[in-house]
Amino acid sequence: MIDIKDSVNDIHDVNYESKIRTDSSGTVPSTPSSSSDYMTGEADDSSDSKSAVPFSLKSVETILSLSKATCEEDLKEMVQKCKQMVLESAECSDERKWLVRRLIELRLRVQELRETSEENLLETQVILGHHLVPQKYHITTSGPVYCDHCSGAIWTMLQSWYMCSDCKFCCHWKCLNSICRVCVHIVASEAGGYIYTKDICPEQGLSDQGYRCAECKVKITFKSAWIEPRLCDYSGLYYCQRCHWNTTMVIPARVIRNWDMEPRLVSRVATQLLTLLEDRSVLPLEELNPKLFTLVPDLSLVKKLREEMQMMKRYLVLCSDANSQGLPWKLGIRTHMIENSGNYSIKDLIDLNNGTLLEEIRAAYDIMRAHITEQCQLCKARGHLCELCGNDEIIYPWDASAITCYQCAAVHHRVCWSKRNHCCPRCARLQKRRAMQDQQTSDTDDCITEETLNTCEHLSDTI
Repeated sequence: MIDIKDSVNDIHDVNYESKIRTDSSGTVPSTPSSSSDYMTGEADDSSDSKSAVPFSLKSVETILSLSKATCEEDLKEMVQKCKQMVLESAECSDERKWLVRRLIELRLRVQELRETSEENLLETQVILGHHLVPQKYHITTSGPVYCDHCSGAIWTMLQSWYMCSDCKFCCHWKCLNSICRVCVHIVASEAGGYIYTKDICPEQGLSDQGYRCAECKVKITFKSAWIEPRLCDYSGLYYCQRCHWNTTMVIPARVIRNWDMEPRLVSRVATQLLTLLEDRSVLPLEELNPKLFTLVPDLSLVKKLREEMQMMKRYLVLCSDANSQGLPWKLGIRTHMIENSGNYSIKDLIDLNNGTLLEEIRAAYDIMRAHITEQCQLCKARGHLCELCGNDEIIYPWDASAITCYQCAAVHHRVCWSKRNHCCPRCARLQKRRAMQDQQTSDTDDCITEETLNTCEHLSDTI
């Protein structure tokens, strides 16, 4: 596909260079959406390129003429000559308009030659852990797409560009060989999740970075907007405006330490890492900060409900009716909520803070409990009867009035358990049975030993 953006950028560079000669005080905004890299240019590239050649350019028309035999090197040389002529021409003149149209035409031809000569253009590229898949005909619905290397806008319907299938890193085709960012999927896999969960913005300072961007190593300073240093609140490092787009994200360390959900400014690499791990339950919250469960009542309630749902899951996985209904997996609840009770994702904590998570868990909890205790006779028959009081009431391990023996998993009433001094009749019964089996085994061994001795004595007498 033709890369029109390259030609437009060159035209803008030419216009900017001519402007900078007369006015050197202008600055360019540092955000990706307003950077000069994303301007569409001032040339009218939709007009007819075969319009009448100005009389003053008759002599150079043959130098910039195209033919089927023109190779890529010749085209590049013609592009440079045409750019120089644009600089030397007068602003808004017919000569400059004709030269700009011809420059666009030359750049388009160069791009066509590149794409036809590149054999692996439509193949997945593996660079620094990125699995870059070509997106030549990809149509985005979430807004404009920008290159994560050069911060330039990507014309998704006109340019050849790539997106990493793991971390969603996007880049132009021309930027493939200049990528310097390791795929955050690799970083997260090696670290087992987040890198910083205890340190809040571990800032070291620009001097420790040698006054260079932490990613692309370009020199950064506070004196010019072109190379403005931007602090990443996640890693504590400074980046240039090409590697830091002032994106705001919730910082895991601030949530874990201070229950602070306010989004902070982070770099592009931190943005991709936090986005990748946002839905993954990689935070053992009770190990990282156990005091958080006492300070946040809803958190301790969620932990209790998760533990009880894990008990219910043992009933549902053995029930054919529950399997036909898709319980408990098709309740719309996050899978890790019923697989373990200790790990959380950042999205879980954010949703807990705004009340969404607790409603979701309560709804799933009520459905699972109703199936076991009311709707399904098979699950109901797997309930327990308290052996201590002999009551006919069916109790379950997750009932508030019930307690489970940690040795034999028998379920009793909590009051009955306290009255019997925490003595489980089932454990006593099992212990007695085990002692009888050990006694029988011992008697059998003694008989075998005596018989063996008698046989040996008989053989000795015979010899």
